[in-house]
Amino acid sequence: MTTCARCGQESAAFDRCPFCGEAAASSERERAGEAEGAEELNLPAWEDPAVPFPVNLIETWRRSVLEPGAFFARGPFDRAAVRPILYYLVISVLGAALSLTWGALLPTTQPGFVETVAEVMNIALPDAAATAGSAGRLADFFLAPFWAALSLVIASLLLHLFVLLLVPGRRSLTATVRTVCYACGPGVFAIIPFVGGVVAWVWGAVLTVIGLREAHRTTTGRAFAVWLLAAALPVAFLLLGVLLIIARVASGV
Repeated sequence: MTTCARCGQESAAFDRCPFCGEAAASSERERAGEAEGAEELNLPAWEDPAVPFPVNLIETWRRSVLEPGAFFARGPFDRAAVRPILYYLVISVLGAALSLTWGALLPTTQPGFVETVAEVMNIALPDAAATAGSAGRLADFFLAPFWAALSLVIASLLLHLFVLLLVPGRRSLTATVRTVCYACGPGVFAIIPFVGGVVAWVWGAVLTVIGLREAHRTTTGRAFAVWLLAAALPVAFLLLGVLLIIARVASGV
């Protein structure tokens, strides 16, 4: 016997209830299955229209950084990545703003963009070092969205390249992009003088591995191998370039 979810009458198996005409697809058992599937969707607060700003930003940052396993588990990895990319840019700009604040308090911690370019191009800056340093820090801040977007593209493509090579049953590039976006939270720790950048890098790497594991339904070992190869590839190209330059200089060409 089958119980109609609409009118509660019992009858033999049916395509439509003989009492109220409700379709069998809406039976109680199938409704329960749909509800169970809906509960499995772990929607980040940042993408939940019912959660206001900035609560959605703070809650998403807290869960992604402090509870990454629960945050990435059963994530909506097939959803469009527009909102995650916006989150990534917001966190990147926030980190740049915090660094700008510390840079004003600790002007000698590291050179800014202007100083770096001047050093590379062998250009002498004016004697007003404080003014030059301020200009460099402001340039770093205003260029933060550009560098963040470029980093997102490069990181996502490199990671997904090795996902394609190492992970069977993987999801699409969108899942990788979403993972990179939501793994950026530790970037705000770069505000901590001297050790903040290292902490942010290590913690971000851990979140990326966890996110890749959940996004592509694979093992921690495979996810770590994907991250390690993606991180090592640019270093390998850099070392190769340095070796080629040394070889050319040594040969007198």
